[in-house]
Amino acid sequence: MAKILVVDDEERIRDILVEFLTRMGFEVIEADGGEKALGLLQNDNKIDLMILDMKMPQFSGIEVLKRKNEMKDGRPVILLTGTVSQENFEVLGFSMEDVIYKPFDLFSILMMIKKKLLIYSKS
Repeated sequence: MAKILVVDDEERIRDILVEFLTRMGFEVIEADGGEKALGLLQNDNKIDLMILDMKMPQFSGIEVLKRKNEMKDGRPVILLTGTVSQENFEVLGFSMEDVIYKPFDLFSILMMIKKKLLIYSKS
């Protein structure tokens, strides 16, 4: 099954996602911030998808996306947000279809993961 990186500065959110996705059969690793997430992406080519919180202290999701683009990393991303405006992520090539708003429905995330992994595997 696919390996997913969950990135959120809120431990409770990470715990919910890790537990749910593990129960759904995914291998899940987590990062509590953007800098750690980028390190994991650089060092683990078996990560298939990243779920990324957009609002984090010190190293925002936008900064992670910018650096990920600079790395020419094409792995799919699902954006988690409660506050980021559409313009911020559209500039980086993402659309509303890439976004899950907090509070979120776990099964909506699951459906988005499956869709993105299917598209990514065909490219």
